[in-house]
Amino acid sequence: MATYPQSASAAAPRFHLGRTGILWVGALALIALWAFAAWIYQLANGLVVTGMRDEVSWGLYISTFAFFVGLSAGGLIMASAAEVFGARSLKPLARIGVLSAAACVLVAAITIIPDLGKAQRVWELFVYPNWTSPLIWDIIIITVYFCFAVVDLALMTRRNGDPSARQRWLRVMAYVGLPAAVLLHSITAWIFGLQFARPFWNTALLAPLFVTSAILSGTALIALAALAAERFDKLTLPLQTWVTVRKLLATTLAIDLFLVAADYITIVWGNVPRDRAALDMILPGGNWQWLFWLEWLVGGLVPFLLLVVPRGHRPRLLGLAAALILVGVYAFRIELVVGGMLKPILWLAPGVSLGSYQLGASPFQQTGVYHPTWVEYSIIAGLIAFLALLLTLGYRWLKSLSQTEATP
Repeated sequence: MATYPQSASAAAPRFHLGRTGILWVGALALIALWAFAAWIYQLANGLVVTGMRDEVSWGLYISTFAFFVGLSAGGLIMASAAEVFGARSLKPLARIGVLSAAACVLVAAITIIPDLGKAQRVWELFVYPNWTSPLIWDIIIITVYFCFAVVDLALMTRRNGDPSARQRWLRVMAYVGLPAAVLLHSITAWIFGLQFARPFWNTALLAPLFVTSAILSGTALIALAALAAERFDKLTLPLQTWVTVRKLLATTLAIDLFLVAADYITIVWGNVPRDRAALDMILPGGNWQWLFWLEWLVGGLVPFLLLVVPRGHRPRLLGLAAALILVGVYAFRIELVVGGMLKPILWLAPGVSLGSYQLGASPFQQTGVYHPTWVEYSIIAGLIAFLALLLTLGYRWLKSLSQTEATP
């Protein structure tokens, strides 16, 4: 089991950050405040300050939303699997897993807000829902999922009552949480996959691919959080836990890359021009090939080799592999979202209007153009900082409770 330094008294839990922790939290808070200022600037000037336009209306915000949802689903899947499948070596990470699930799904919900031109109309989604749209179902499952993660975490940290009854409830929650997490990311995948007007998204592999990448990225995030706790907060985890995490990362990474490759091969072999349009921009030689190299080399081959070496469970190697995996999964989210929108739905001459005119240049284009602006980068950086802030403060809270539980 995970062990924490014990407190000297059985008083109420002490929430202590320390000097380094205060500096870390302060830096994260400043980044989050800068992001909030960038969002106010966007509200005042409109979405024109972003790189999104008519042809690419889902950019960095929606890519990050899908990424955070995956992190959340993966966290709960790993925490629930420890109970459902009896993986005892993963049980020390259960609390961190549920904490990351709740934090990530909350930040994912917040990420949608800057993507809306008129955020003050969010309430209309609940008052006038379109039940034929997968978007409303995604909103519902995200809300239910967040409440479920909070309740699950509350049960895990409950300090009174019958321990055997609590354990029974935790087992029930695990059996419910596992399919709920799979459903959460499957619905997110279907938001894209059911758009038959965009062939790059319209594939039956998208839901299993999203679930696999969720387990992969969620496990990577939990590994990084636990490694940081070991390095800076004296958390101690059994060696077998790290061995299991390494094996889980290596296996899911191999499956994830296989599913992506299967989709690529099917598109390339079919050689339908409309189907290949977006993929050709991402494969080597295309304008967006940097995403391909990030996904397959930086976030694929390199971390896989780090994980399969005999001592791949060592903290430095495991931490580097987990960080690179997150980079690769995020690159895939950008590749999927932006790549699917770069080719206009109506692909007819003279093209899609740019909405602006420059002397000597055509006001129309056949291919979408998207370059994120400082506003988008700032808001995304702030959301990541906010997530790190939630995980940091949440972990300190969990530690304070653990200290109290361990005190005779």
